[in-house]
Amino acid sequence: MQLFPFSSLRSRLILLILLAVLPSLGLTLYTGLEEHQIQMAQVQENTLRLTRLAAGDLVQVIEGARQLLIGLAQLPEVGRGDSEVCGTLFSNLLRQYPYYLNLGVIDSAGNLSCSALPFQGPVSMGSRVYVRGAINTASFTISPYQIEKITGEATINFVYPVLGGRDGGQSAVFAALDLKWFKQIELEAQLPKGAELIVVDHNGTILARYPEPNQWVGQFVPAELIVQAAISRHGEPSLVETRGVDGVRRLYGFSVVRGSPDSDIYVSIGITKEAAFGSVNRMFVRNMVGVGLVGVLALAAAWLGGNAFILRRVSRLVNATQKLASGDLSVRIGPPYEKKDELCVLGRSFDEMAESLEQRTSQLHQAEVRYRTLVEQIPMITYIAPLGRVGNPLYISPQVKTILGFSREEWLTDSFLWLKQLHPEDRERVLRDISDSAVNHRGGGFCLEYRIYSKEQRLLWVRDEAVVVQNEDGQPQFLQGILLDITGRKSSEEQLRRSHERLRDLAAHIEAAREDERTRIAREIHDELGQSLTGLKMDVAWVEKRLSASRDSGATPLLLDKIQSIKQIIAATIQCVRKITTELRPGILDDLGLLAAIEWQAMDFQNRMGISCEFLTLPESLEVDGKRSSSVFRIFQEILTNIARHANATRVFVCLKEEAGSLVLEVKDNGRGITEREVRGGKSFGILGMRERALLLGGEFDIRGAQGQGTTVRVRIPLEAPTDN
Repeated sequence: MQLFPFSSLRSRLILLILLAVLPSLGLTLYTGLEEHQIQMAQVQENTLRLTRLAAGDLVQVIEGARQLLIGLAQLPEVGRGDSEVCGTLFSNLLRQYPYYLNLGVIDSAGNLSCSALPFQGPVSMGSRVYVRGAINTASFTISPYQIEKITGEATINFVYPVLGGRDGGQSAVFAALDLKWFKQIELEAQLPKGAELIVVDHNGTILARYPEPNQWVGQFVPAELIVQAAISRHGEPSLVETRGVDGVRRLYGFSVVRGSPDSDIYVSIGITKEAAFGSVNRMFVRNMVGVGLVGVLALAAAWLGGNAFILRRVSRLVNATQKLASGDLSVRIGPPYEKKDELCVLGRSFDEMAESLEQRTSQLHQAEVRYRTLVEQIPMITYIAPLGRVGNPLYISPQVKTILGFSREEWLTDSFLWLKQLHPEDRERVLRDISDSAVNHRGGGFCLEYRIYSKEQRLLWVRDEAVVVQNEDGQPQFLQGILLDITGRKSSEEQLRRSHERLRDLAAHIEAAREDERTRIAREIHDELGQSLTGLKMDVAWVEKRLSASRDSGATPLLLDKIQSIKQIIAATIQCVRKITTELRPGILDDLGLLAAIEWQAMDFQNRMGISCEFLTLPESLEVDGKRSSSVFRIFQEILTNIARHANATRVFVCLKEEAGSLVLEVKDNGRGITEREVRGGKSFGILGMRERALLLGGEFDIRGAQGQGTTVRVRIPLEAPTDN
């Protein structure tokens, strides 16, 4: 005998407890993962923020050094090469900039000619690459890790050229930054315990490392570690997990400071996993232990208390049920009934069920009679037929006389009457669908709409809906269904369809007329008013020329000023005329075609709105007739208008291509993203107009958006008019 059979009630109670505990366990796991992801996002955000702040401080120092050196390079004392005066000046400046170790001048020969700190003998610095780079390129440069020759301290040097020196050559001024300045970045960042700040030059040499700066400054970082990770991101701020120079794995945020060509400085801040996720992991362990303890206690209660409170009383119910199933309607659970728990209620309900069983049998028969009466009164035909509708119907309601004109006897005795009355054009389709339902009876039957002739040869539309009735073994037995007269509905649908077609044709005609009127007005404004304004401008210019040649009158300057004002008004009017004619009908659309017009409109939108537009066409030339060109161009204008008004976008991508015999226009933006409610809103007249323009040409219009990810509009227009079937 099994100690713990799965079929027992006790085992099922325990299984129920386990199933009740599993959601809590799953929720705990899910919550732990969610908290871990949230913490990960916070760590990423904080690390990258600290990295950017540190890089920003360094950028400010570099920019300050550049501005300082530009100012020093323009001093007359520096240009004359006066070492004594220059040295005194630089010494005073050095006291104002404590984070510099030295300020000085390198002459055209590459020797130190001036220094804020005293020096002995010639000090050559011309062989250093960054010095030659500053002099040769006449630009600001930054050195890699250096040992300052006068102080012997670790520095990075900033160099700027001095043009037109005393000897006619080029010299340079420099400032040596004390690497101890990076301690200020570490203090401002307030790094957590175990965190690391590391600054590396482009050669892979450590400029600063906190903690333990003295141990690591001047050392090289292995290529596979932090610098390689930063370089692999092409200088973009990023977050990676890697092993630091001290061998400890951390989450590092990287940022690149571009001071001058080929002299990037990499700033990174690393945080240990313990500091990042320690509190989250401890909370997760506590939650899992708590759920486990609750589950163990629940299982113990189910095992020990199940027999005393449930199993004995359930056994009585089982025995009574077995007797009732064998036909003993006198069996009862019996009192007590006074208790309010579920098992007592179940016992009382069982007794009441046994007492009313015979009465329910009688009621079932009466219900069957009422059901038949109801079926025969509803305004539709109900039937029972063999599978596949082959053979004599098993039942047909009297409504067949009212709807189709046949008596029940005619319909039941003629096996092929229904098939003969089917419309010839619908017969094959209907038989095929019914045959499929008979083969695949598990699909639940069929629902068809077809035409059928009445006895008086009236053509009717009916809805035939049937289900496959199965026996206890799941085998199909017969079809049970209804026939509903839908002739009136079909007639209304046809009238509505024709009405929609007429409205659409009218809209197409109105749109074509409006486009023609725009073209005519634009042409008349351009030809008539534009020519008149041009002639007026020429006449005013002629008058101005005549007045300029005649300086006798004292009023001539006033007239010239007035003529100049008139010319400006004329020029503004001409520009306004051009704008109006372009908005009415862009000439480029008629002269150069759709591709050029779309590209021009995109560039005009970019210039007016400051939103970047990228245009792509595949292939580079498309032959599109005037009607389709106008519709696609107006749709594109409306899309750009919606982007400007609602999208809050900074970038738009436009693609015009030929695809499977159709012209496809696709416009994507990076704005807020249109919502489904806005797309389906009753006040979205712009979207409605674009969709109607596409439908008038047999095309499609689709607009989709995702919150915060922008909106995509796709328009497909057949290059040839669709044929009517």
